[in-house]
Amino acid sequence: MYTLGISCYYHDSAASLLEDGKVLAAVEEERFSRKKFDDGYPRMAIDWCLKEAGISSENIDSVAFYDKPVLKFERLLDNYIAVAPRGLYSFLNVIPMWLHKRLWVKDEISRHLKNFKGDIVFPEHHISHAAHAFFTSSFSEAAILTVDGVGEWSTTAFGTGHDTTIQLTNDIRWPHSIGLFYSAFTYFLGFQVNEGEYKLMGLSAYGKPKYYDLIMENLVDVKNDG
Repeated sequence: MYTLGISCYYHDSAASLLEDGKVLAAVEEERFSRKKFDDGYPRMAIDWCLKEAGISSENIDSVAFYDKPVLKFERLLDNYIAVAPRGLYSFLNVIPMWLHKRLWVKDEISRHLKNFKGDIVFPEHHISHAAHAFFTSSFSEAAILTVDGVGEWSTTAFGTGHDTTIQLTNDIRWPHSIGLFYSAFTYFLGFQVNEGEYKLMGLSAYGKPKYYDLIMENLVDVKNDG
């Protein structure tokens, strides 16, 4: 069974191809477009994966997109309504991209893979992260923790993996997010969000925690359950 995985319309678009759970090929679109952090539909990455495996679109059994666009769009609208009229500039820039492109990824896949007859599935964002961590590990069972900026609504999720099954049982939801908190400091220090976080992580080893108390007292609200 061949499964094609696709990630796009956010940052670093990519494609991967699996046969019976084994990764045959995986590559980011920027390797072909020569556009750093390319977030467009990964047409060339998909074509390369199929060529590398020696198959065509009609051989693909299923396609998996990395999250649920409709649920993510719901969160965006909910947030814009909550803060209106603030955020108008962002609204006018972001929403047209969703209406013209991001909500129609299923149609884009169908247009590209003309002979594909299988299912297109949309797992939740944190399930995708958990699957990558668990199914590429050597464990047959494990506790799983995913910490992210934000997916559809979840920003952190916890669960378990057993053989071929993953179940996420608890989560922290938007707007509470360790990942976005980290990105905020990345931006504050002059680095690019969704790219410079690793630089901040590396530099942190050379710093001193002289602002720790200030941050904990004014920016972080730790609840009784941690």
